[in-house]
Amino acid sequence: MTESEFAAKAPALVSHVLDTQMPAILQAAALVAEAVAGGGVLQSFATGHSRVVALELTGRAGGLAAAGMLSVKDLVMFGGADPREILDPTYEREPGLAARIYELARPEPIDPFLIVSNSGINAAIVEMAQLARDRGHRVIAVTSLAHTRSPAARLTGGLHLADLADVVIDNCAPAGDAGIELAPGVRVGAVSSLTGVVIAQVLTELVCRHLLDLGVAAPVFTSANLAAGDGDNAALWARYRDRVRPIEP
Repeated sequence: MTESEFAAKAPALVSHVLDTQMPAILQAAALVAEAVAGGGVLQSFATGHSRVVALELTGRAGGLAAAGMLSVKDLVMFGGADPREILDPTYEREPGLAARIYELARPEPIDPFLIVSNSGINAAIVEMAQLARDRGHRVIAVTSLAHTRSPAARLTGGLHLADLADVVIDNCAPAGDAGIELAPGVRVGAVSSLTGVVIAQVLTELVCRHLLDLGVAAPVFTSANLAAGDGDNAALWARYRDRVRPIEP
């Protein structure tokens, strides 16, 4: 049977992230817990495949009810934009998107932003981080510092996501994300989703532990596929429905 190099490397990748990034994750968790305890909501934002990590933080079983996800698709779903407008995969490079998405979400100043981008260079990401800072939000970045600092990275000029964050969590992905070269020019094994999901779950746990230490109930969803799920979650939806949009099925 053909062996998988990614399967062999995955445990070490996860261990490396946890060994090196725990101080930053702890800092981010304390920041988020303080905001949630004060009535705030964690606002996550990402484009492309980094949305996997943002989605992991929001609207899921065992996840924070006080967590929302901002996305380019909000322009269509809540802003009336033509769906064809957002189907170009390079649309995340378009200046001005972040302001439109932000205004649709109407976040409160207390809300921290967690912005996920492996490269940390595209306009929507950088502008959202800058806008959040300008509006008084604390900013947490989950990004690849190897990519951001790589001489091979696509040049965009100006600041990158990591330059604008109060807390930077390195997903430890290589430049270009794909970590396994099968043949010259053929690379597979994207790292950022694997390590990003681990970061998201560790962060969620630590936020809840901080809240409990503060004497605040942790607002966590029960699986809707359990018999008690809908009943358990009804009060959370009622509490946060004006602040957090439900995730589409």
